[in-house]
Amino acid sequence: MKKWSYLLLSSLLFLTGNSYAQTQLFEIEVGEVAAMDIDRMGFIYIVDHEGNVMQYRDDEEVRRYSPTTPAEVQIDAWAMLNTVLFSPDWQGIRALGQQLTQQSEYLFDEELIEYASVATNATDGGIWVYDQPSFRLKKYYPQQQQVSLDVSIEQILSASYWNPTWMREYQNNLYVVEERMGVFTFDLLGNILSEPTDIGGATVIGFTDDKMYWLKKDQIHFKSLYSTEKNTLDLPAKKVKFAVYSASNHTVYCIVKNKMIAYRMQE
Repeated sequence: MKKWSYLLLSSLLFLTGNSYAQTQLFEIEVGEVAAMDIDRMGFIYIVDHEGNVMQYRDDEEVRRYSPTTPAEVQIDAWAMLNTVLFSPDWQGIRALGQQLTQQSEYLFDEELIEYASVATNATDGGIWVYDQPSFRLKKYYPQQQQVSLDVSIEQILSASYWNPTWMREYQNNLYVVEERMGVFTFDLLGNILSEPTDIGGATVIGFTDDKMYWLKKDQIHFKSLYSTEKNTLDLPAKKVKFAVYSASNHTVYCIVKNKMIAYRMQE
């Protein structure tokens, strides 16, 4: 299974040239990490390779979800009202409530979705899906078991190869990370809005206000969504595999090996 390297930051306020003191707040063991996310309330989500989800408030584990069938999953906790888990193994989604209890589970209709390789939440209750065999981007409504949007990637890209690793809806657009070409921006009708943004091989991006950003070589690289402005921020830890940032307390949470390390960033 592909290991999903995630960077998801709730906000990024640092500009290149600023000098920040890095005060370590804590360091805790969290085990093997397959994915990481943060919601709008600042709760941190750590997912292992069997699909167990641990919810943290700083260094305290608050809640835990364990699936009945272990599988590698993708997580989208940003919506806050629910946390959506998707697994290519069981070809469906599970929605967890705010207490990390399972609220619903939907398996994809094989006549509508041949094989989803990546999926994410939509703000209107649908699920964005990349249907790999048919080479199509779809918007799927699990309760109605129907597809409302069905876009041929080959027709709009003139490409025979397209392998997305992550996607998320943000500010009325859909951002899709493709492993070789970078970030594609779609509108909510499936139209491509711009040339892909090169992110140097990163497999995921994050958003804050009007910026996108990604993790590369212990640095946060971030770019305006609406201009060519770019900046970078050095992370305090080294060999960072995942990182999330909480704007409310100016704290960056890094995963280094099997540990989560938190640093307070102060000018």
